[in-house]
Parts: sequence; C-alpha cells; structure tokens
Amino acid sequence: MNKIDPDAEKALRLLLDKYHIRAPQELYLYPEISPSGLNLSPGWAWTGTPLKENQIPLLTWRLKRKFIELKKIVQEATVEHPRMFRFSSAGNKEHWSWSGLLYRELDLCEFIGNGTITSLQAVITDGEAGNVILRLNNNILCSIEISTRLPSGKALVDRHEIIAQRGVASDMVVDTMIPQHSIYTYTKSGVHHYRDVDEELFGFDEEQVDLIRAAFLVVKQKDVTDEWKARHDHLSSLVESVFRSDKNREKIIFTEPEII
Repeated sequence: MNKIDPDAEKALRLLLDKYHIRAPQELYLYPEISPSGLNLSPGWAWTGTPLKENQIPLLTWRLKRKFIELKKIVQEATVEHPRMFRFSSAGNKEHWSWSGLLYRELDLCEFIGNGTITSLQAVITDGEAGNVILRLNNNILCSIEISTRLPSGKALVDRHEIIAQRGVASDMVVDTMIPQHSIYTYTKSGVHHYRDVDEELFGFDEEQVDLIRAAFLVVKQKDVTDEWKARHDHLSSLVESVFRSDKNREKIIFTEPEII
C-alpha cells in the first residue's frame, strides 16, 4: 500500500478541529511506522506482524453505508433466517494483497452476519486467487471468492449477497456486474466518472473517505480503538488459519476459546 495523499491527513486535522476534538498525538495515515505519534492504517496492512503501542488498525469498510445497511437487514430480519453469504472481492496487486482482501472479507462475514467463525476450509491458487468456505456460530454458511488479478490501476470490484430462507439482499443493484458511478462525462480526453459520497470530504475517493472517517472515529471514541485492536488480533489469526487450511488441504474447526 502506498502512502496516502497528505491532503487526507490535512482533511483529518480539519475535521477534528471542526468538531473540537483534540488528538492525543500527531496522526499519520499510512502503514510505514513513525516512531512518534499515532500510526493509523487499514488493519490488513499490518497482518502477520505484532502491533506496536502507537499502531491503530482501522476497519475502514465498517463505515461504508452499504455494509451498515446489509448488517441492519440481517439484524432487523428484513430477510428472514439468512442461510448463506456469497462474497467476492477482486483487486490489483499494486494496491491489494490476497491476504489483505481476505482480512477485509473475513471481518465483513462476522460483522454483517453478527456471528463468529467456527470453521473454514480454503483453496488458493498461486497466491492470487482462491475460495474460502466458512460457517458462523449462528449456522450461516459463507462463501468468499478473492482475486488480485485485476489489471494495474483498476479499482476494487466487490459484491456481497445475502441469501435467506425468505428473501435476498445485495450491496449492488440487481443485474449489475460492477460498481456504478453517480456521474459520467464523455470528453475528448476520454470517459471520466465521479462518485462523491461525503459532503465534508468532497473530492476524495471512497477509500480515502473511509480511511479519514475511521481515523476520526478512533480519535473521538477510545473504546473503538481497543475493540479494533482486539479484532485485528482475531482476524490475523483467522488469516493464518486460512493459509494453513490451504497448505494442509484440511478443514479447520475452532474451539470456543479461539472465538472472539
């Protein structure tokens, strides 16, 4: 992952000033470790390495409206008795690692499904594509497809579907294959598209908006920092288990103490 645009760090400081929230230390929004200040980055960037005291892993995707609404649909039984989740996520190698996408999707399974993973089995091809089948403790079966084979420069393409005993839900419009944008312009220089999603952070792409909002949240609410650090340890352990499952060609069943 490359260093985030310094304008994002400036936007975070402006947002904190606007709401009169004082950061305890200088804030840095990228995974390279600074010896001073707080280092805030999406948790997947630090998978496989112990966290230092000044590192705060951010679960940025949890702030996306589409995932919040899917979670609400499950919690409020808008679809009755969810039976299966079908999740897919494809990115390019310049920005995403396979384990990074896995970290994200594993968290979304537990976040949206309101449960904890009790078993999993995985098959990975060349470290670039793979499938993971897992089950939550509320008996929801989850299928995750992950690939890092998108062409260079292509944005993340993901889809999350809920199949219930009665009803289905998805984070994409029916019959839509790839994410859509709000505005398209067709000019002499080519096709340009825009999808601003935050009126206070106008001009940033969705990933940067999520990063800034997640950083704002952990500075504002200390309990979120503690929760996300615990989640990071849990998810890092799950990622390791997925690779172990693939290597040994075995289904892994977790005992109760391993589940958070």
